[in-house]
Amino acid sequence: MRDSGSHWPSCRISRKKINMAKRSYRLSLDDNIWFLQDIAQHADIYRSLFDNPYLGMYRAIHEQFGTKVHVNIYEECPEFGGFHLSQMPDRFKKEWQANADWLRLSFHAKANLPPRPYLTAGYDQVKSDCQRVMQEIRRFAGDAALAKVTTLHFAEATKEGVRALRDCGFKALLGTFMLNKDGQHKGAYYLNRAQVDQIHRDSFYTDPETQMIFFAYDIVLNMFKPMEIGPELDRMAALYPNRDFIDILIHEQYFYPHYVAYLPDYRQRVLAGIQWCVSRGFEPAFAGDLLGL
Repeated sequence: MRDSGSHWPSCRISRKKINMAKRSYRLSLDDNIWFLQDIAQHADIYRSLFDNPYLGMYRAIHEQFGTKVHVNIYEECPEFGGFHLSQMPDRFKKEWQANADWLRLSFHAKANLPPRPYLTAGYDQVKSDCQRVMQEIRRFAGDAALAKVTTLHFAEATKEGVRALRDCGFKALLGTFMLNKDGQHKGAYYLNRAQVDQIHRDSFYTDPETQMIFFAYDIVLNMFKPMEIGPELDRMAALYPNRDFIDILIHEQYFYPHYVAYLPDYRQRVLAGIQWCVSRGFEPAFAGDLLGL
């Protein structure tokens, strides 16, 4: 039986409840599994998590800018070698915990395919998928590395699916919340137009029915060339001038030369997004920490 809990007194989150004394930004990574597969395959060779080139790049970026990196992961990758999180060794657990102040993991989906996996999924399916991933994260990385914020694959879910995430311990969800050509919002979970408008206006919105906090990313870095990223973030800032929290997002797969849509300038895109934030006075922060989760 689900624990319904107590309802939030308001759908708007007071700034007194959010540490917004300074403007903040976060870097989030979606569709992650290959870097974990690589670490598992080289567990007897790597002396550190950061011997993995993907994580090594992000540690270097963190050391330069202090960036907080949130990583949403799959349970398995049947398309390439059949890797499953249960194969991830726990020998690096202390290192995960030692770096949890800037590097955290979270549930994304069971796998990359099929697309839009939770669009119509019920409570039990979402909870089962989520719990399995969370159990594995706790096993190989520890509780300190597990975030209370996540992004579902395609940012779509039913109210029952969101209730399942809430009961699993997640308290905030990132989404797209963008209008498509038909005037409908995509990546908005189950929210309506008024609720989405409030997210863009106030950065965060709490649905009193599910008690879930929602917020939007500002750019998907793999969709823009490095020189386009600053202007796109300028455009978003002009559209939503009152937002004090920026989320910049990129997907893992574009990092790899073997991927069909490989981006040789992957790192430059990440740096372009971070440098825009830093140059405008945004400081690194996890969304969960700002919200006191």
